[in-house]
Amino acid sequence: MSSPIIEQLAEHAMHKQAEIAAIARKQEDVLLNGDLIVRHKAGVRLTHWSAAAFFFLSLLTGFVVFTPYLAGLAGLFGGSAMARFLHPWFSLGFAISVGFLFAHWRARMVKEAGDSEWRENFRAYLKYETELKEVSKYNSGQKLFFWSVIVGTLAFLVSGIVMWFPTYFPWSLRMLAYLVHELTFIAFVIGVIYHIYMSTAAMPGTLRAMTRGTVTRAWARWHHPKWYRDVSGERE
Repeated sequence: MSSPIIEQLAEHAMHKQAEIAAIARKQEDVLLNGDLIVRHKAGVRLTHWSAAAFFFLSLLTGFVVFTPYLAGLAGLFGGSAMARFLHPWFSLGFAISVGFLFAHWRARMVKEAGDSEWRENFRAYLKYETELKEVSKYNSGQKLFFWSVIVGTLAFLVSGIVMWFPTYFPWSLRMLAYLVHELTFIAFVIGVIYHIYMSTAAMPGTLRAMTRGTVTRAWARWHHPKWYRDVSGERE
């Protein structure tokens, strides 16, 4: 039988977690309970995971169209014809999700003083051998990835429209669209693998920013020191 004190502590902990979750749904760049910082509010996280879901659905249906060696994947979607039908719609969902992320993040994905510091110390930073000082909420690598995704999504969208409605476009443009689509696909697969690696194995504590919305003060201080100082009010 649990004691009243333990029950009260458990209830208090649950209440605090509920408060944190409520704040993280609506705000970001906010310091919570002395140790957590809200990095991404709920709307951003939902859009991010929507983009991820649509990307992988597009990837799987795209494999069916791309090569007969992966035709077995068509069974996941009710057959080859259905996979071909769904592919452009999944892709459109991905493009719309990326569009919302662009609207939210574009103002922060600009050149800053800390970008060169991050690039010059990239290898030592990954090995936790050097402490950065001026990296803000998004580092140079994240900005490069963001703009690459935007350009890649536009390439997917434009080439995909040509492929979706081939009778409206000349043969030469259709051939160019196929080439652009396939090269963009290869680049995206490589980029997504790198993105997953960086947000999990390479930098523990990063993924929670897109699941719970929060990061620890220690994580923020190490990876994004200028952003940490702006949010916490601390000095160097």
